[in-house]
Amino acid sequence: MKIAISAESTIDLDSAHLEKYDIHTLPFHVQKGDEEGFDFNFKNEDLFAYTLKTGVLCHTSACNIGELEEHFAKLFKMGYDRIIHFTISSGLSSGYNNAMAVKGDNPAIEVIDSHGTSGGIALQAIYASELRDAGYDFDEIIKKVYERRPYVQCSFQLDRLDFLYKGGRCSKLAMIGANILHLKPEIVCDKEGKFSVGKKFRGSTEKCMLDYVNDMVTIYPNLDKKLVFFDYSTMDPSIVKKCEERAKEAGFREIQTYQACPTNSYHAGPNVIGIHFYFDGEHPVNKKD
Repeated sequence: MKIAISAESTIDLDSAHLEKYDIHTLPFHVQKGDEEGFDFNFKNEDLFAYTLKTGVLCHTSACNIGELEEHFAKLFKMGYDRIIHFTISSGLSSGYNNAMAVKGDNPAIEVIDSHGTSGGIALQAIYASELRDAGYDFDEIIKKVYERRPYVQCSFQLDRLDFLYKGGRCSKLAMIGANILHLKPEIVCDKEGKFSVGKKFRGSTEKCMLDYVNDMVTIYPNLDKKLVFFDYSTMDPSIVKKCEERAKEAGFREIQTYQACPTNSYHAGPNVIGIHFYFDGEHPVNKKD
């Protein structure tokens, strides 16, 4: 049985790692003024600059049903017998519902709501890929992925709240209060895959980012130190480097860092960094006999 691992562009993996793990993706959409296209055709910096200059919001939207039908049909035509498709959390987007509508009652397709985004999706898709390559069958992979899903740490820290406010995701009072107090809140994907406010940090961007990363790598007693993801919207490279160094000090053996796609980045705003890892201990994947 040949199994395809599939995801949306919100997985945030670069082409080298998509190829390494044989993960097939399809893109979300972005609209900036009269310009509309796939999210990989836009740069985060340009979207932020456009909104700050004009006051006009950009918009993001999920893969539509027609695109998903074409994507799944292409994978079957390539010779895959089964498809495991990962989506950004259903609490954040219509991507999951659209994929489920295309799946229908087809037992050859499994749509997995990641309950997260970015590196939170990547961790699960990579785990599924490793299980597949080790000889696990379709049902075994799905079962194991769901078992680990509650143990994905998926969060990011905001530098400013005005983009969330413009998008209707926080109140004006909260935005003004955070700006006056120089608060930089941590946003966490909860167990239902919805954003909730975690700890609030105070100080400069660099201090808050490093405090946030330090908290994340110390509060969980059972880290899977095989792999950690950092993703950022825009960020001073020196701050990103210091965050990576802290993860290395915590014992993570592989550290992957990417600029998040516009879909993940835009509503959070500039100078945002996120960290993603499993916290259910080591899960080595061995070849099946």
